[in-house]
Amino acid sequence: MNTHDVFATAGRLGRPVSGEVLIDAHGHLGHGPDFPIIRPTAEALVASMDRLGIQFTCISSIQAIFGDAEHGNALVAEALRAYPDRFFGYLVVDVGYPAKVAAQLAGGIAAGFRGLKVWSYGARPGLPYNHPNYGPVFAYANEHAMPVLAHVFGPELEELRGHIKKYPRIRWLLAHIGSAELEKYMGFAQEFPTVYVELCLSTCPRGLVEHLVAAGLEDKVVWGSDVVFLDQASQLGRVLFAQIPVGAKRKILGLNARKVLGLK
Repeated sequence: MNTHDVFATAGRLGRPVSGEVLIDAHGHLGHGPDFPIIRPTAEALVASMDRLGIQFTCISSIQAIFGDAEHGNALVAEALRAYPDRFFGYLVVDVGYPAKVAAQLAGGIAAGFRGLKVWSYGARPGLPYNHPNYGPVFAYANEHAMPVLAHVFGPELEELRGHIKKYPRIRWLLAHIGSAELEKYMGFAQEFPTVYVELCLSTCPRGLVEHLVAAGLEDKVVWGSDVVFLDQASQLGRVLFAQIPVGAKRKILGLNARKVLGLK
């Protein structure tokens, strides 16, 4: 055991990581539309964070990404009010109803949301990311220099290419790297200064983190768990025990996210 690796040591001892910046860049609150989730509340999530040493989790609403933005965003707004120092809110808007979008964006900013979450499958069929309805959403994010967490499982990458080029003030987090088209994900992170890739994935491909660091992407990889869909502890372990330098772990687990999210 490398006693100088504070991350692996904390994991082996079952203790919270202390003295480091840990940010979970991809989390959720609430139930899914057709399956239950045990304790999907802000209070339970904060308890999980405390057990692991995570200072900050970035959350959107499961209800919102499945089509109920009004009630889902209200759930996240309540968590932001209750725990302003522990949560970063991603707003979800109803891209299928463009007349609602401007008011939802303005209301989200007023409620303390600081980023956007987009999930094209929630709007399909007919609304891929390159659909015109997304234009005002990304234009707003660009105007306010907001981060955008985009659900991607490979094919959506090309749908985003034009937006990435058009809106240089957005910091893009492409979720679920390793799910499909790995080299294309990596190519986007290498090609575009504003693109970062995010790690949460239930299959946890062996060696993925090491592969990304070996390719020179340690400054472009951000850790996220997909809590409350997935457990923060298991997803955190993928980086705690990765065979990479401690400095790379430090970037992936917090420092890169701090930059993407615009946090001090």
